[in-house]
Amino acid sequence: LKASTKIMLDNNSYNVDAVDGKFNHTLEISKNIKSGKHTIEISASDSKNNFGDSSIELGITAVPSYIKLDLSSNQLLPGSKVDITSSLYDQADDLINTSLNLELTSPSGNKVFRKVVQSNEEISYEFSQYAEPGLYVLVSAYKNLLTQSSINITTIREVKIKYENETVFIENIGNIPFED
Repeated sequence: LKASTKIMLDNNSYNVDAVDGKFNHTLEISKNIKSGKHTIEISASDSKNNFGDSSIELGITAVPSYIKLDLSSNQLLPGSKVDITSSLYDQADDLINTSLNLELTSPSGNKVFRKVVQSNEEISYEFSQYAEPGLYVLVSAYKNLLTQSSINITTIREVKIKYENETVFIENIGNIPFED
């Protein structure tokens, strides 16, 4: 009429008494459990040395938890290139392979680019020699998750003067208007 039952999931085991061949137990799933297939093993034995065991496969779905944004540099000169990697992770800190939205906005609020990238894919963006100085905001988003980072483009105030054939050529090679 009574049997000792043992339930195992991953490295956790639970002991339950079965009465009339029936038992009930609620398993608490860890918040950071790895996604994929897990096996629940159940074994029971009674006082008359009867024994039985069985297993059930449990599928855990990856739950997107956070986005990590990596930049090769946060401080750049105009005309420089930045490498960007945007990665989506699940509850167990495992990488999720899916598409993310990436958007770069200039200090004046203009959209520099908007792209769809794969999670953990490295992309490069080269700023113009005349890129507006200031803080650019880079946002990576997936459904209701988003993260942002900033890239500071430094101010360059410089001209190139060339004298040729009794003519003077003055070229602004900085990224701000040169009015002197």
